[in-house]
Amino acid sequence: MGLLTLVAMALVTVVVVPSLRNKIKDTFVSSERNVIAKVSGSLTAQGPRITVLKIKSKGGLSLEVYSVDDVNEMHLLSRLPLFETRDGYFLLQGNATNLALTDVDKDGSLEIVAPTYDEQMVPRLNIFKYNPDTKSFDRVSAPDDFEP
Repeated sequence: MGLLTLVAMALVTVVVVPSLRNKIKDTFVSSERNVIAKVSGSLTAQGPRITVLKIKSKGGLSLEVYSVDDVNEMHLLSRLPLFETRDGYFLLQGNATNLALTDVDKDGSLEIVAPTYDEQMVPRLNIFKYNPDTKSFDRVSAPDDFEP
């Protein structure tokens, strides 16, 4: 009974003291995020201006899309999961890149292109198109005639 009391007191101490709580949390849960790519631009001539970050974390790869207003303040628009854990590259106009804004479907608006590799090292080209009606991004497939 005394041992259980000591364990309970130790746990209460860890919960109450913020520095101890943070050390224990960091030991078990890694919140490490690495920005591995960044691209900025305007999706159309009328906007919106965005900044896209490709993030590698313990859980895998994802994209964070921020809108940039007139005073250069950034507001999170969307988090887009990539569902793979390995970063990829592709050639766009002769340059190797792992994140790009380019007009994939030739409609005058730019799409977000983020290459990855799946578990069997098969390359995947993740393409996201901005939907102005819902103000969100939809995953799309590349057209048959697409060449980066």
